[in-house]
Amino acid sequence: MAPSFLLNLQHVNCNLPISPALEKISRFSLLGHFLILYAELTMQGNKSAVRLKCVGSPLEVSTEMQKSSVGQTGEFSVEMSITYSLGKTLVTLNITEEGFAGCVNVVYIDLSENSGKGSSANLNLRVTRNERYGILCNYMNTKFVGSYDSFKENYCVPPLPDMELIRYFCRESGSGGCFRVEKKKDENDVVERVKATHDFVVGEETMHVKIKIRNDGREGLNVEVEGPAKLTTDYMNQVNSRIQRKMKSEMEGKMKSEMAASTVALANGNTERLLIPAIMRNG
Repeated sequence: MAPSFLLNLQHVNCNLPISPALEKISRFSLLGHFLILYAELTMQGNKSAVRLKCVGSPLEVSTEMQKSSVGQTGEFSVEMSITYSLGKTLVTLNITEEGFAGCVNVVYIDLSENSGKGSSANLNLRVTRNERYGILCNYMNTKFVGSYDSFKENYCVPPLPDMELIRYFCRESGSGGCFRVEKKKDENDVVERVKATHDFVVGEETMHVKIKIRNDGREGLNVEVEGPAKLTTDYMNQVNSRIQRKMKSEMEGKMKSEMAASTVALANGNTERLLIPAIMRNG
């Protein structure tokens, strides 16, 4: 399967014409007080840029795709870079596919936000195709500089491998976002799909980008990018609260299971198999 990204663009409550080239860049759902006057599309080689004129500073979205291969070995890589800029705030999403003979085996997701005043946030995630487990992904690596900071929701022991949620924010500008990863498994505990969602604030707007990665078996990983779409802050908070409740419930169930196993092991005098929850071991 040749590597491909699926992107769509849609204008809501807007009378602007949409060209086929524009539809291939990304998807916009612009609601609320974000008033559009007109849009400019610039195409140059493998680069595309959309400039949305509005009241206040314009939101600019640019997309660039690069493909490369290594000699006759069949190895290849495809990199897509999507940049959102509003004033001094710059948000960049890089998605890189690597594989062999048309089959995508590894996907890298690199997210960065720069305040334009010396502060930055960086998040990295690697997704790997695996014969036994379907899809493997490492925990997100993060690096924050200057006024940026973060906290991880329910990201503690016991581990919850099927979901991870990180919030980050800039104390200086008030910008920030939420990045979460969810896995979908089949009845055999094999991961079929991974969904990474990024909600972030650009100026007074809350934007939403979704990355879906599906394991197509021998054809490799399939990557689909949806966004950005405009969200209301209330809706974003509602979705995140629902996920937090789900994570808390699953973690409480895991804790009770470990405590029950520890009680049984202690009653049987089998201290070697005593399961003490890690949260208690770490004091």
